[in-house]
Amino acid sequence: MSGKAGEELGVLALASTPVISVAEGASLADAIRLMAEKGYRRLPVVDPDTGELKGIITATDILGFLVAGPKHELMVEKHGEDLAAALSEPVSSIAVRAISIEVGSSVLDALELMVAEHVGGLPVVDASGRLWAIITERDLVKALAGRPTGARVAELMTPDPVSIRPEASLREAVELMVERGFRRLPVVGPDGGLTGIVTSMDIIRLFHAAMREGRLSPELLETRVGDVCTRPVVSVGPGDDVGRAAQLMWEHGIGGLLVVEPRTGRLVGIITERDFFKLLPG
Repeated sequence: MSGKAGEELGVLALASTPVISVAEGASLADAIRLMAEKGYRRLPVVDPDTGELKGIITATDILGFLVAGPKHELMVEKHGEDLAAALSEPVSSIAVRAISIEVGSSVLDALELMVAEHVGGLPVVDASGRLWAIITERDLVKALAGRPTGARVAELMTPDPVSIRPEASLREAVELMVERGFRRLPVVGPDGGLTGIVTSMDIIRLFHAAMREGRLSPELLETRVGDVCTRPVVSVGPGDDVGRAAQLMWEHGIGGLLVVEPRTGRLVGIITERDFFKLLPG
């Protein structure tokens, strides 16, 4: 997408609508259910009567409250280690202020704001602050999918990504994600072999299943990463065009790809939706 095209294209042309949101009085259990069933890792939080945007909550925010992170102390103070009780907490207690963009803005305005604010999604609101749509990294992936860009995966990827062992616990995985600001971790065995990948949404879906089956307890967090990670891994080569990486992400509904050297099978990097912002002019 050229700068000129991005300037002319209105944000609603690329944004997702209707947008799935959650009422500010809804519980964390409600948010987990919506995320797991709809496949969204972020939800705008709205006033149920007016539709006014009040904040945003992400899968990482929820895991940071329930498992590890600055807000976890609040959970322990109020609920101890009772995960079921903690899930009754309203989303408004941990939602963060939403950086938004108005409906009349351009796509390029939105993408530049996401880069400047280091966020992966922007609610789109009208002059009254009412939610209309949301534009995310995933929408940029859709725009790039299958289109030759002239850029190679190796130019955008993060080399030598932080990984986790298959025998590590989910608690360790979440602690690492929250501490480092990651949403996904390659799972690598002691021999350096790639076992799978674990994401914040994998863990959200596990929580959702445990809620439905009545087995939500602190012991769930001691589950081995290797037992719940996604496999086989969808991967891309470092020499592939970025458009192919976008196509694979879009086809599989995922936000990141492990980059594997095709001749050796060695993990050499990771490329995520956010890395596509590096293609923007400027």
